[in-house]
Amino acid sequence: MTGLYILIRYLTFPGAIMKGFWQQVVCRICKVPVEDNRYLRNDEMCGSVEHEFMPKARGAFALCFVPAFMNALIGCLLLVVPEVIFLMGFGSAPLKILSAVSLWFGLSLYLNSYPLIEDAMNMMNKVFRHGNILQKIFYAPAAALLYIGAYLERYNVTLIFALAGAIAIITIF
Repeated sequence: MTGLYILIRYLTFPGAIMKGFWQQVVCRICKVPVEDNRYLRNDEMCGSVEHEFMPKARGAFALCFVPAFMNALIGCLLLVVPEVIFLMGFGSAPLKILSAVSLWFGLSLYLNSYPLIEDAMNMMNKVFRHGNILQKIFYAPAAALLYIGAYLERYNVTLIFALAGAIAIITIF
C-alpha cells in the first residue's frame, strides 16, 4: 500500500505540499520542533512534515484539524465547485482546460486533507485521556472524523470518495 500511497501523493502534489505547509504552520504556532520539513518524500511521511508529538490536547487537535479544514475548504469550496460550474456553463476550449486543471488542483487538496495515523492516534490520546471535559465534548465529533479519515487516506479510500464526489458534482451541474 505504501507504493500506491506515495504515487497518489506525487500525482496530487499541490495538496501534499499544502498539507505539509499547514502542519508546519501549526507546529510553529505551538512551538513544536519540526525535524524534517521535506513535504514530498519516498516513504509513508510523504505529504507531511516530521515533527515531535504535540504535548497538549489543543495542539494535537490543531495539528490534525487545521490542515484538514484548510485543504478541504480551499479544495472543495473555493476550487472544485466553482470550476465545475464554470466548466459546465462556458464552452470555449481554453476555459475548459483551465477548469479541468483547477478541478485537479481542488481534488488534490481534498485528497491530502486527513492527518497521518500517528498524529490522529496522538490526538485521540491527548483529547480523550488527558483533555478536560470541555475538550472532550467539543473535540469529539471532529476528532472521530479525522481519526477515521486518517485510516481511509492511508489505504487510499479517499481517492474513491473524491472521484465519486467529482462525478456527482459534474452530473448535477
